Amino acid sequence: MTKTVQALEFPGVVGDGRNDDTAGLQAALDSGAATVVLSAPPAHYLISRALAIHSGQTLAADRNAVISLADHAHAHLLTNADHEQGNHHITVTGGIWDGNNAHQTCLYHQNGGDWQVPFDPQSYQGVLMQFNRVTDLRVAHLTLKDPEMFGFQAGNLRRFTIEDITFDYNMLRGNMDGIHLHGNSHEGRIVNLKGATNDDLVALNADDGSIAEMSRGPITDILVDGVWAQDGYTAVRLLSAGSPIRRIKLANIFGTYRYNVVSFTNHQVHPGEPSTFDDISIQGVFCAKSTLGMEPAALAGFGAILAPIWIDAPAVVSSLTLRDYHRTEERHPVADIEIEPGATVKNLVLSDVVVKNRCAAPMHLLHNRGTVENLSLVNVLATAAGAGAGSAVVKNDGTLHRSSHFGVVATGYEAGPA
Repeated sequence: MTKTVQALEFPGVVGDGRNDDTAGLQAALDSGAATVVLSAPPAHYLISRALAIHSGQTLAADRNAVISLADHAHAHLLTNADHEQGNHHITVTGGIWDGNNAHQTCLYHQNGGDWQVPFDPQSYQGVLMQFNRVTDLRVAHLTLKDPEMFGFQAGNLRRFTIEDITFDYNMLRGNMDGIHLHGNSHEGRIVNLKGATNDDLVALNADDGSIAEMSRGPITDILVDGVWAQDGYTAVRLLSAGSPIRRIKLANIFGTYRYNVVSFTNHQVHPGEPSTFDDISIQGVFCAKSTLGMEPAALAGFGAILAPIWIDAPAVVSSLTLRDYHRTEERHPVADIEIEPGATVKNLVLSDVVVKNRCAAPMHLLHNRGTVENLSLVNVLATAAGAGAGSAVVKNDGTLHRSSHFGVVATGYEAGPA
């Protein structure tokens, strides 16, 4: 593959948003060209079935070119050509990829939201881009718009980059994830994501519910760096139910979130399976709770699952470092870090933390109801006033084996166990 072709050179490609461009666009991808260009203007390419991109190929769209799904097409917008044997060296850049979710029905919604349906690779899962078994994948400089479920779904990836992605979601559906990564995925960068989603903005799910479980297996060596969301759902979910998640760095997360900044979950998608997280680093968080549809009176009893850092049972986290964490909270006085009963963190380091509680109730930095084997707090500044006084730097209702503090300044906070 050496040549570059313009999609508009192929018969059947009109780009007016009314005529079906699918056959011509697929012919361009099947032509053997190294690069297929979608220009703008014309600016609106309409497709009725998933486009398939091949190994060694680049699909380069103008940033303002729209690639949208025809009404009732019930198909993905883009996938790799060979899910069985796999593909390599695929690049997708540019474009506004519009799932037109008001006029689609994916398998999940066909089944009334029932997850207990086996994953079917031939079915419409409601995602815009779906990749399976790709080595050296790059997806960059584009907008994901209005999927039925996920903007991007992939599993069995190695050496991949997903960068400079904007989410433009109408919030018409629940479970509108952003970047949803499945098991057996390794050595990846997910960087510079902007916009709110109606579920996890990034999901690293080593295991998953049946209907969405493209693959199961370890997820290792992943960097997520640069997340911006106003009234987001959860910035990054980590899910392990049988397969470990290892060596993950999450950095530079900004905004307000309805649920979590980072969650460690199992959700019993495979009941009885272990939930394993090794060597997790979170660095550079600037957050607060979202006020969108989250009235405090309606959330009574939901405090634990709303914590910015939520560690659910039966998670076992070997090492978790939270560094350079900043939260000024005026809305929901949920703990910054919540460890559920039955969850274990073997080594927990909190450093360079600044928390300001401006709520009319106490707000704890760390609320442990599980087990922490070793806790270290370094350079922590926590302040609260008025009704917020009585907050705890560490509120321990579980088991805390060892704890060390250095440079902890707490005004209106109780220091907690030493």
